[in-house]
Amino acid sequence: MDSEKKALAFKAVRAVRVQRYALLSTARKLISAAGRASGLKYGHDFHRTAKCKYIRHGGTSVEVHKDKEHGKAFFANLVTCGSVWSCPVCAAKIQERRREEIAQAIDWAYVNNFQPVMVTLTFPHRAWNKLRPLLDQQAKALQRLRAGQPWEKFKTSVDLQGLIRSLELTHGDNGWHPHTHELWFVRSSVDAALMLPEILKRWQSACIRAGLLDKNNQAQMAAFQVHAVDVKGWCSASDYLAKQDDSRNWGVDREIAKGSTKAGRAKGRHAFGLLADASGTTAAAKRAGRLYMVYIAAMRGKRQLFWSRGLKERVQVEDLTDETLAVESREEADFLGSIDDSDWHTVRTTGAWAPLLDAAEVGGWPAVQALIDRLTLDEISRLEGLLSTA
Repeated sequence: MDSEKKALAFKAVRAVRVQRYALLSTARKLISAAGRASGLKYGHDFHRTAKCKYIRHGGTSVEVHKDKEHGKAFFANLVTCGSVWSCPVCAAKIQERRREEIAQAIDWAYVNNFQPVMVTLTFPHRAWNKLRPLLDQQAKALQRLRAGQPWEKFKTSVDLQGLIRSLELTHGDNGWHPHTHELWFVRSSVDAALMLPEILKRWQSACIRAGLLDKNNQAQMAAFQVHAVDVKGWCSASDYLAKQDDSRNWGVDREIAKGSTKAGRAKGRHAFGLLADASGTTAAAKRAGRLYMVYIAAMRGKRQLFWSRGLKERVQVEDLTDETLAVESREEADFLGSIDDSDWHTVRTTGAWAPLLDAAEVGGWPAVQALIDRLTLDEISRLEGLLSTA
C-alpha cells in the first residue's frame, strides 16, 4: 500500500510540474514579445523570468541530477530567475522554503510562551485603480499604521516581539486587490479579540491619510469596519499557510489547478492564474496576458515576505534571498548526464522540460537519451513536413 501511495504522489507531483513549466513557457512568450516590441535585440532580456530554465550558463552544459533521498530529478547550469512573483517554477521552491521558516517561527513562539496572532489588512479597491499607485498608497498606509507614540504605546501593551508580513496581490472583478497577512508575536495573556478595535481604528486612520479610504463615503466606511481587519489569536502554522493558499500566492499548485475556473476568477486570480488564462488568441487570453505583464512590472524588486528587525536572528532562521533559495540544493544528488547544445535546443523547441525530468526519474540517463532521440526524430519529421508543403 505504501508503494501505491508513493506512486500516486509521484504522479501528482509530475502532473503539477508539467503545468508549472507550461505556465513558465507562457510567461516567456509574453515577456519576449514585450521585449521585442520595446526594441530589444533579444526579447528575453526584458525580464529575467524569460531566461529561467531556458538559457544555460555560458561555457557550461546543461546537467541532469537526481536526488538520492526522494528520487526527484532537476536541471543544473541553467539560469534561474528566483522570482517569487513572476515564475511558477521558482516560486514553488522558494515558497516551500518560506513555509518552513514561518512554521519555525510559530514553533519558536509557542516554545517561548508568545502568542502568534494573525492580522489581515485590506482596503477598498475598484476596477479603475492603477496598480502602481495602489501599491504606493498601501505602503504609505502600512507605514502610518506603525508610526508615532500611540503605536509605541500599543506595542508595549501587547508586548509585541516582532512580526512577519506577507504581501498578497490578486486581480478580480473589482480590479487589483493588494492586501497583507501578518503574524504578530505577542504576550501569551493577550486577548486577540480585544486587539481588533485598536488595530481597526489605526488602520482606518492610516488608509484615510493614504488616500485609500473616503471618510465622507458612508457606505465605504461601513464596509471597511466589517471587512478591512481580521484578527485571529493562537494561530498555528496551518492556519497561516492555509490563509496564504486561499489567497493564491503560497498555493501555487492550487492556483494552477483553479486558475481558469469560474470560482477562481470570482475570488481573484493570482499571477499564475492570469498565466493559465493567457494562453491562446482570444480577447480574454490577451487581456490576461496584459494584466500579467502589468503585474510583474509593478512587483519588480518587492519582497513577498518581510520580517521585523532582529526576528530572524531570534528564531534562528538564516537570512537568505529568494534567488539563493531558488538555486539551493539541500539533498545529495547523483549526476546523471550532460545535454549538449543541439539536444538542449530540441528540448526547448519541443517544450520537453517536464517530460525529460520524468524520464530521468523513471529510467535514469538511458531514458533521457531515448526521449531526446525520439524528440529529435519528431522534430525532423515536422520540419520535413513543413518543407514538403512549402
